[in-house]
Amino acid sequence: MIHRILREVASLTLFICPLVVALRWGYHVASRPAYMVAPKRPVIFWYFCVYVTLLVLLTLAPPPISMSNGLYGTNLVPLLHSMSCFVPNPGQPSTTLFCVRTIVGNVMMFVPLGIILPLFAAELWSARGVLLVALGSSVSIEVLQFFGRYVGNPRWSDVDDVIFNVVGAMVGYWLLVVVVAHVKGGTRTPTDLC
Repeated sequence: MIHRILREVASLTLFICPLVVALRWGYHVASRPAYMVAPKRPVIFWYFCVYVTLLVLLTLAPPPISMSNGLYGTNLVPLLHSMSCFVPNPGQPSTTLFCVRTIVGNVMMFVPLGIILPLFAAELWSARGVLLVALGSSVSIEVLQFFGRYVGNPRWSDVDDVIFNVVGAMVGYWLLVVVVAHVKGGTRTPTDLC
């Protein structure tokens, strides 16, 4: 009984600690001297908070809270596992649909990060800045998912998730660049939207 309680506490800690760290960093950025028009900064901060909370819920929360299927494993071979899903398998016709959902889901999950980061932290208004934060965030999630299985939070740790997450963040960043360029007529920073 005590062992089970300790595992539950450890599992919740793996979920809560990254959330607290991310929100604390967000608060630190939001409380710096204004680099944006003051009324816009709190709105972007709250978008950031909601996004980080949803991201942590989807990726790190224990299975009763999240949509995890309770299966776990590790894939360290880039793209081979994801691409093998598209090879026809008469015994499992739903595998392809599952893989498409997983790939699209991993890309779409980080698109908001690529949009929010440059708006939220002006020093991240670069492809390199967004790429590094997305890479660090995604690798951190996969590492926590890997160690989570030892405390009762079964997850699949996959290098493909990191690749697709980073692609999603870059898609979000470039969408922001295009919107800013279109709205302002030229190459501008996201803070020009404020």
